Amino acid sequence: MLGRNPKIGIMQGRLSNPHNNRIQSFPVLSWKQEFEKAEKCQFDVIEWIFDEYKQNPILSSDGISEIRSLCKKHSIAINAICADYFMVEKLFHESHDNLEKNIKMLKELILQAKKLEISFIEIPLVDSSSLKTTNDKIELRNNLERVIPLAEKNDVIIVLETDLLPLDFKQLLSEFNHPNITANYDSGNSTSLGYNSKEELNTLGKWIKNVHVKDRKLHGGTVPLGSGDTNFDLFFSTLSEIQYLGDLIIQGARSTDAKVTPETTCQTYQKFVKEYVDKYYKLI
Repeated sequence: MLGRNPKIGIMQGRLSNPHNNRIQSFPVLSWKQEFEKAEKCQFDVIEWIFDEYKQNPILSSDGISEIRSLCKKHSIAINAICADYFMVEKLFHESHDNLEKNIKMLKELILQAKKLEISFIEIPLVDSSSLKTTNDKIELRNNLERVIPLAEKNDVIIVLETDLLPLDFKQLLSEFNHPNITANYDSGNSTSLGYNSKEELNTLGKWIKNVHVKDRKLHGGTVPLGSGDTNFDLFFSTLSEIQYLGDLIIQGARSTDAKVTPETTCQTYQKFVKEYVDKYYKLI
């Protein structure tokens, strides 16, 4: 008996047409409208995107006020900040000046997250920001340790998303050995890398604080939920077994059919995920 089911959410931007033809980016022109759309699609939460867009409203007092108002009006919470910014402006393997600038930005994000009662800041360590060497891991750890006291003081948890092998990721988290450094799990990325979701989830179980629901082909790209190689029965049954009660953030592929709106695609995805939650989570 787990007490409640995980909440189902959507990655910011998926409810809008892509900005500048990018798969994922802050929806500059439609971020306000996405709150109403999320409510209509019966999502509980939105995961906020922070990338290189310099006027992101989460950085300003007026923006914070407007975000807070929209959350209240549409009964939508923001569970996390997906800080894609750090895929380009990395927290390792950078010049001294760049590292100081990037660490300063992370500290600012922590303070802004606190104002909106956002619990998690996710740092993607995949693709262009993948941890390739032992030195990369050491440098990342040393730099994040400079930020941990501020995160702890403001009740913000830093969530790492990596493409490391499960045991290597566990080792990295163990070296931090701090409750404010945890893990994100992405079902699609795991599939693409050829990892076994049951093995991964059991290995990383206690560290997993945020989950992205995605489907991909083995060694391939993102595809609509249910059309790829992700074993969703194994994925959701194992999530239930490890008693994961955090949020499930849909990060599905966009429709290639111009007649299908982003909102319709997301409604389909919401129902897809809810069916699995209802199947494998028994409300107490």
